[in-house]
Amino acid sequence: MDGKEWVHTALDLFFPPRCAFCGGLMEQSGNGVCAACESVLPYKKDGGVSDLNGFPSAVVFYYDGVIQDGIHALKFGRKSWRAEVFGRYIAEHAAACFSEPFDTVTFVPVHFKRSIERGFDQAQLLARSAAKTLRLPMLRTLRKARSNLPQSTLNDPDQRRENVKNAYRPFRPAHIRGRRLLLVDDVITTGSTITAGAAALLDAGAKSVVCVSLAGGHRERGASIMRESVVY
Repeated sequence: MDGKEWVHTALDLFFPPRCAFCGGLMEQSGNGVCAACESVLPYKKDGGVSDLNGFPSAVVFYYDGVIQDGIHALKFGRKSWRAEVFGRYIAEHAAACFSEPFDTVTFVPVHFKRSIERGFDQAQLLARSAAKTLRLPMLRTLRKARSNLPQSTLNDPDQRRENVKNAYRPFRPAHIRGRRLLLVDDVITTGSTITAGAAALLDAGAKSVVCVSLAGGHRERGASIMRESVVY
């Protein structure tokens, strides 16, 4: 056993690894996902690639089962460590879906009040992990100019679009101009939030913007088995 393997073994002994999706204990840290969750991860059909309000977009998973559980634990259970694993999935999916290279990974920010309440910005953590995997810089390129209603409280697509209209402003425009940006968010529902951010980046001079999120949409009922027990 070399030094690196010994360190990982010691860490697993004193700090037992947990699955990023269900939160259950694992014997070894590995890739951060237990075998049970890995077997039921609800990948989007056809890679989840689409044109989203004029922007190329990719979604890794349906927002169901262990994916929904994991995202809820990250955002509302303050389990920020899960973003490291989730970001790797985002990076690998983006690399597989988009042939054009990216210069920079960025993210759709929450308002600073929400960030203070939560203790972190989940999209920023996802983008940081994705950038690390892709070996690219991660930059903050947007700021949220106003604290709007949570999109999850609105069901109508028109209300969602109006809710985020002019909500995002470029942050340090010199870092945006001429760059090919990979814009990251956690969940896409109608796409109003992420494309509002993407539009602000294009207006600020970005060469191109592609959007990617960890989850979005739902599977058909009975499409696959979902874990019922979740450990936060």
